[in-house]
Amino acid sequence: MKSSERPPGPDDSPAPRRNRGELEPPAGPVAALDRLAAELPPADPTRRALLRLRGEVAAQEEMIGEARAAIEQLEEVVKKVTAPANRIGLLLALPERDLAHVLVGGSDYFCRVDPRMPASRLRRGARVLVNEAFAVVGDLGPDPGGPVVKVAEVLSSDRLRIGQDHGLQSAVLIRSAEVQRAKIKAGDEVRADPAMRVALEVMVRPESKEHYLEDVPELPWEKVGGQAEAISAIRDAIELPLVHGELFRRFEHAVPKGFLLHGPPGCGKTLIGKATAWNLTQQYRERTGREARECFLHVKGPEILNMWVGESERMVRELFENAREKRRQGFLPFIFIDEAESILGTRRAGRHASILSTLVPMFCTEMDGIESLEEVVIILASNRADLIDPAILRPGRIDRKIRVRRPDRAGAREIFRIYLHAGLPYDAALLADCSGSPAAASERLADLALERLFSPAPENRFLEVTLRSGRKESLRRGDLLSGALIASIAERAKGAAIKRTVSGRGDEEGISSADMLAAADAEFAENDVFPPGDLTEDWLKLVDHETENVVRVAPVRVGRKREGSAGVI
Repeated sequence: MKSSERPPGPDDSPAPRRNRGELEPPAGPVAALDRLAAELPPADPTRRALLRLRGEVAAQEEMIGEARAAIEQLEEVVKKVTAPANRIGLLLALPERDLAHVLVGGSDYFCRVDPRMPASRLRRGARVLVNEAFAVVGDLGPDPGGPVVKVAEVLSSDRLRIGQDHGLQSAVLIRSAEVQRAKIKAGDEVRADPAMRVALEVMVRPESKEHYLEDVPELPWEKVGGQAEAISAIRDAIELPLVHGELFRRFEHAVPKGFLLHGPPGCGKTLIGKATAWNLTQQYRERTGREARECFLHVKGPEILNMWVGESERMVRELFENAREKRRQGFLPFIFIDEAESILGTRRAGRHASILSTLVPMFCTEMDGIESLEEVVIILASNRADLIDPAILRPGRIDRKIRVRRPDRAGAREIFRIYLHAGLPYDAALLADCSGSPAAASERLADLALERLFSPAPENRFLEVTLRSGRKESLRRGDLLSGALIASIAERAKGAAIKRTVSGRGDEEGISSADMLAAADAEFAENDVFPPGDLTEDWLKLVDHETENVVRVAPVRVGRKREGSAGVI
């Protein structure tokens, strides 16, 4: 072996062979030091110095790499915080694939859409990012906030006219993509963008839009007792035009569209209204062959009164609009307004004169827009028809005024038959007297109650009426009967039988004659449905007399001790 040659040491490993086409490792200070150290013998002091230098250079390179990364990160932050702000705009339309109609800062712009963002993702009404070059570069979705406004009119499938509250200016909105297919009608509420250009969302009011709507049970005329005259009048007014429509057209006879049911309280005005809705709908289906359902909008007069200016008028408009919408949906709508004098009273005499001065004309205007019974049927109910404004009651608006009187003895018997039928349990002794027939037992109870109520005995006198002529009339209990009183007497008798049964005295018992008589006495002894004093105006609401002929009304038993009500349910 030559002196210049030496055996290979542990640091003299052969350089790895590279495949053809493999790239050379990147050149650098550390790589250059590695090559120099590999060419020197292991015992050479220079080699050891190079290795120490290599470690220092590698540490410095690592430190420089970390510093470079920190600088790059800082430059990125500086670039972001110094970049111009992107504007937020409202997308109104996409005239072309890469062109957007955007509202930015109250001004309209046609902006180009960044090709990297699919234009199909952009929807009308969404918020978009617009850069300094006024190019759409981002989609932020719809605005979650905005004013809630009420729709006054649907102009087209794409435009809505909104009516501002408190008399401010109206505006026209276009529909966003989210409400494009929503079914909107006048009176609905929508949420608009802050700029009031686009309707973004259909709002659901916390209260039901159909809070006046009531279900009408199956109610044929036979279930309304004691009002044969009123039922005959209203059937002639509403059923004849539908059943004999061709005859009405030949005679060119106008079809009534509004009715007034007036009379004492508790005599079945509301019940007649519901029966009218059910029976007229049945007649309409049979006559025309069209499928229709009754829609009974029951409005208590004071529900419409509101302290805010214009709010009562708005509720009247919504009521009629709701009825017309129901008609378009296939319903046969009925608007039944109870206590009509509270909202349709004379414009000078009402306690709410400032409201009535605009509410009555609004109601008249809405009624004038109704063509016939087949569109909307209006029924008013009132205890004091003399207080309703004459503009409401004139022919062409309220065409029929039907008096609902107190039931006479025959009518009271019909009502008792409805509440005391053969299916109820009756007392064994009563059934024995009636040959075991429940129907005969119910008739016996009705006769006993009627005899007690219509008896001419002096203790049965209830009211003394002084007429203008000076003549005085004494009214007895039967003269102040109503359907509500008869129903209450029947319920009291049933309650007494139930109380006796649950007391555990023997087997189950039914309604007895004593229960019926005690219930009739207790109902009038409590005097809970009649005025406590002798104020004529209050009693005239209950007395079935011509009010202009009555000068004084005085209860006969005022100040006397009530007897017979203890222990009766």
